[in-house]
Amino acid sequence: MKTKKISLFIVMFCLQYVFGQEAIEKKEAPAYSLFRATENYEYLKDKDQNEFKKGAFDAIKFIALNDQKSIYVSFGGQFRPRFEHYSNRLWNAEEDQNFYSQRLAFHANLVFGKYVRVFGELYHGYTSHEKEFVEYDEVDIHQAFIEFKLPLKNNNNASIVLGRQELAYGSARLIGFREGPNIRRTFDAARFVYKHGQTNIQAFYGHEVRPTFEAFDNKFTLFDDDAINPKLWGVYSQFKIKGFTGLNEVFYIGYQNQNARFNDVLGKENRHSIGLRRFGKLGKRFQYNTEIIYQFGELGNADINAFNIETDWHYKLINTIWLWNPGLKLEYTSGDKNRGDGKINSFNPLFVNPAYYSLAATITPINLLSVHPSISVKPTEKLMLYTEWAFFWRASKNDGLYQPPRFLNQPANGSGEKDLGSQFGFKASYEFNKHLSFDLDISYFIAGKFQKTSEASENIFHFAPTLSYKF
Repeated sequence: MKTKKISLFIVMFCLQYVFGQEAIEKKEAPAYSLFRATENYEYLKDKDQNEFKKGAFDAIKFIALNDQKSIYVSFGGQFRPRFEHYSNRLWNAEEDQNFYSQRLAFHANLVFGKYVRVFGELYHGYTSHEKEFVEYDEVDIHQAFIEFKLPLKNNNNASIVLGRQELAYGSARLIGFREGPNIRRTFDAARFVYKHGQTNIQAFYGHEVRPTFEAFDNKFTLFDDDAINPKLWGVYSQFKIKGFTGLNEVFYIGYQNQNARFNDVLGKENRHSIGLRRFGKLGKRFQYNTEIIYQFGELGNADINAFNIETDWHYKLINTIWLWNPGLKLEYTSGDKNRGDGKINSFNPLFVNPAYYSLAATITPINLLSVHPSISVKPTEKLMLYTEWAFFWRASKNDGLYQPPRFLNQPANGSGEKDLGSQFGFKASYEFNKHLSFDLDISYFIAGKFQKTSEASENIFHFAPTLSYKF
């Protein structure tokens, strides 16, 4: 035994001598975040204390602007090209399309000591076939905010964030960052954030940014009460209850839209959403996520009374080859019960990702009952394969079919058919390294009996290979 220990010491000494300390001790640097504004590169402040391996872009991730290195700037960005093919887009036989699209992003994060930082990000979106909303924008300010951190003690963290910024809460059922299209969603908002351990409380107020096509023409509307952009405000909390597994979320979201339409009702919408979510793990294998949302308010002269319930379960087979992960998601979002009754029961998904049910952006969670069996596997550490077959029905036969984000695509028209069909979805994701990844999304939507009652009733095929390079 003593001889083995001596041999191991000699091997470690030789490795350190030949390859340096980094070869045997330093680990990979943190992966890029979906929210680039949350990345922290202060570990580059002291090279001798840096516990991570040297990165190709370290030189632009921490550029000190004073001798104490308390003021510094970081740079980063993304190039995301994509090819897309549609057959019968939105069930329309006249809508076969092939086009190229791309996202270009560049950001800078300027830190002034412990308590102040300024973050800015530029976005460019392009599509080769036509100028589409949230897909095409020559160039504009995607994010521009200032954050003030409050000097609290005892591991309490609080900050105030003012300006244009990305928001996403919970499972992004009501507020998501719209990763699918070229232009991610952003808000002109004011936000208060408090964190302590596993407790996270946020209060916010703002307007959704409406991206337009020309350069630097997306208006800043945080202080504009007359802006027609949808307005939101609310409180979000995430916390753990001692003695119970998993985490909990309780939230309230207020929403105002000057021009809304659901089923037979249109006008100014003031909607309030109250939600409860529980999620986490039971043991090493079972993952669960359950969310209940109730909505009330007014739309025109009608009273809002709507709700949503979703459950999502996954069971990981951790001791198998390829780490098989079967799952089942069930979802019910209410639809309008009766026309002309002075009430509107259509659920509003607010700022949900339009790619919620695939990049084809065909259907959205309004007046919907859906069942999603799925399975994912990992043939290698870098490759993930995911497939599902989702089945859809109208929740109410007196309400229609909606497309993202919340537009009425096909009205009920007296049809008694609830079947909306089914969609096969497949996604392959491969990470070459920290910077470069490739995604392939394929979906095939088989039109249901309800679509067959209208002219737009063809099956939809969508194919989208996407490359992403981040730095």
